[in-house]
Amino acid sequence: MLIFTMILSHYELKTKILAERYNSIIFEVGKNRDLYLVGGYIRDIFRGIHSPDRDYIVSGDIRTFVKEIRKVIGGTLVKFKKGDMIRIAFKDGLTFDFSKLIGTLKEDLSKRDFTINAIAWSPEKEIIDLCNGLEDLKRKRIRSLSSENLISDPLRMLRAYRFAAEINGSIEKGTRDSIKTLNNNIKKVSSERITLELFNLLNSKHSARYLKMALSDGLLTDILSIPYRNLERSIKEISKLEQTTINKLPSKIQALLKRIFSQNLTYKGLFCLELLIIPPHPPLVKGGRGDFQVKIKMSSAINKRLELSHKGIKELKRKGVDLKNRLFDIFLISKEAAPDILIIKGRLDLIKDYQRFKRIWNKGFLSSEDIISITDVKPGPKLGKIIIELKRAQFEGRIRSKRAAIKFIEKLRG
Repeated sequence: MLIFTMILSHYELKTKILAERYNSIIFEVGKNRDLYLVGGYIRDIFRGIHSPDRDYIVSGDIRTFVKEIRKVIGGTLVKFKKGDMIRIAFKDGLTFDFSKLIGTLKEDLSKRDFTINAIAWSPEKEIIDLCNGLEDLKRKRIRSLSSENLISDPLRMLRAYRFAAEINGSIEKGTRDSIKTLNNNIKKVSSERITLELFNLLNSKHSARYLKMALSDGLLTDILSIPYRNLERSIKEISKLEQTTINKLPSKIQALLKRIFSQNLTYKGLFCLELLIIPPHPPLVKGGRGDFQVKIKMSSAINKRLELSHKGIKELKRKGVDLKNRLFDIFLISKEAAPDILIIKGRLDLIKDYQRFKRIWNKGFLSSEDIISITDVKPGPKLGKIIIELKRAQFEGRIRSKRAAIKFIEKLRG
């Protein structure tokens, strides 16, 4: 299984890299140092993808070097506790990371996470691929450099699935075997870092395949503390969403799914998250968010959306009353999460009903002021109930005109 990789001569690669203004400036300032571009930027060039962020490793005093760079290109300095890395960040989100070269280049590259991220380049030495990363990239294969590297930063275990999903490839057997042995170490990683990687995985086009791998390898249950059987069912629903439902959506809605909702989580990723941690069956454990313990740190916007989705899904699944007679309550309870529910549960046939609900909710036959004038009811819970019942009657077709709406609320008042 091969991935498309650009075939570039040394001259073409050098021209492509130095054609970017920032690269040209940085290598000019660092011409008397050992200076290399490494990691994702180089990897993505060979995938035909432009990566705005980049990592450099540089010999000598990196503080002095980065200050010289910043005088020319601007940006804000971000210093890290360890002191071996300094970042220049820009308002548009672009970041350049500079790390101090400790020891030889070979030693530095051998400490990185995966072979595809251990490729370096410099104008003088050109491509340096000591770990056969280009071959792994060509074969769409994620391979760790050593189990010790996974131990030094356990988040790399989750990143293996995220990178595999990004290239729709495989994870080398030895790497998966190491993860199966070391998966419990993920608990040492901060919730913020885990959240970012998990969200990146959920954003990917084929997340279900790699969530299933992470579950099989014992990593996913350590992150979410959700029973295996529940996660297995949820991942099956995510697979259905990715392989069937999304493809049925209009192209405009598919494009909207790529937009960011919160915390760099796209709407597509949000739908997968709603399926992943909202139980499709009665919960097996108690505690944490809702009925499950979730070891990820979510924004208030995401938490609110999940809560609304959970309520709406429970109402959608409630038996005993015809679905058509429950649509108003489903839309009312789930609010802005209603479209999520219809999409993730494959009920695209109800989208027009939701659009009609939204039109009625935003502008019915009577305004709040009209109702107050007719009923003399003051603003408060009673008025709220009248408004809901009026809109419900209009949604269900029991009221078809303003005159009928007036008679309806007069009857309610009486």
